[in-house]
Amino acid sequence: MKTRLTQIILATFLFTIIIAGSVDAKETRVVVVSGLENIVETDLELEDWMVNESKWNEFETYYATELQEESLELQSWMVNENNWGLSNFEYPLTETEQDLMLENWMTNEVYWN
Repeated sequence: MKTRLTQIILATFLFTIIIAGSVDAKETRVVVVSGLENIVETDLELEDWMVNESKWNEFETYYATELQEESLELQSWMVNENNWGLSNFEYPLTETEQDLMLENWMTNEVYWN
């Protein structure tokens, strides 16, 4: 009876492999549309100031006079090589770490068994 049951299980397993290998599956896609994609934007309206060149010229002259930056000046610390040399950023060559100390709990068998 045991061999018969094994043969039935083996035959069923091989049958499922053959059937699964010969399946002609088609691709199915699920398209999810969010609510944001359904929003219809209103048409843009051109106003007079958007196309009137005299308005744009007024803006340019206003901002050109009001928002002029001061000229940059070089100061002595900017060109001093002592401020930019690598000698200011030297690190110690030897690392100083504390020695590892063994504590009782590290070697106690009660904690590790």
